[in-house]
Amino acid sequence: MIEWRDDLPRWRQIATVIQRRITSGEYPPGRLISENGLMQEFGVARNTARKTIVWLREEKALIYTRPNLGSFVGPEPEDDGEE
Repeated sequence: MIEWRDDLPRWRQIATVIQRRITSGEYPPGRLISENGLMQEFGVARNTARKTIVWLREEKALIYTRPNLGSFVGPEPEDDGEE
């Protein structure tokens, strides 16, 4: 379990942990990063998990989100145009 710091929001602390896991290769490309998984692992509310995912996607570009599927470690695969 993480030891929470008082000087940073929890979502930011979780994002740092996930960022380290991604950059170290512990979380390979394509691995699902779910709100529920973050909530369970870190014992936080859905809003905190959501902020973590948004930051990793929008500020760090480490994950991508596919509607109705979830968020995954990047890079996002090329769309081959087939459906």
